[in-house]
Amino acid sequence: MVRAIPGQRRGTGRLARVLGLDGNPLRRASDRAEAWIRVGLLAIFLIAGPPAALGAGHWAYHAGISGARVQAPAHRVQVKPVPFAVGLSRVSEADQAWARSRSGNARASARTSEVLVAVVTLALMAFALLTVLRLTLGFLSRRRLTAWETAWSRVGPQWTGGKS
Repeated sequence: MVRAIPGQRRGTGRLARVLGLDGNPLRRASDRAEAWIRVGLLAIFLIAGPPAALGAGHWAYHAGISGARVQAPAHRVQVKPVPFAVGLSRVSEADQAWARSRSGNARASARTSEVLVAVVTLALMAFALLTVLRLTLGFLSRRRLTAWETAWSRVGPQWTGGKS
């Protein structure tokens, strides 16, 4: 059973291990750097994400309102008699009815696009930060492998009897 360090609360000890601040002599500098990079990118997402999503959402809302104010040009349409359909009243003995033309403004909700743009902004921000994390971890892994090869070239001959 793993016990917490005396005088330290359980959550604090776990957080210290995750961040690489537990004083473990086997922890490499690259491990500590990786932990701090993860914490930093998470902090960026939590701090900058909501304002970015709100800003993008407000932009989409105002763009939608501005677009709704612009009216499309009017088109003239000729109305011709159409064959009688169920539910329409008969106008003549030839089983034809007249179609009625209407025009006007229809209100569309700009809130839907506001929410959609806010969610997409958060998703793109998360994707960008995960891409940065992935590239950084790749760089750190290459450095670790180089350090391991260097260390093995010094220690390996002692274990293998001079052969490397």
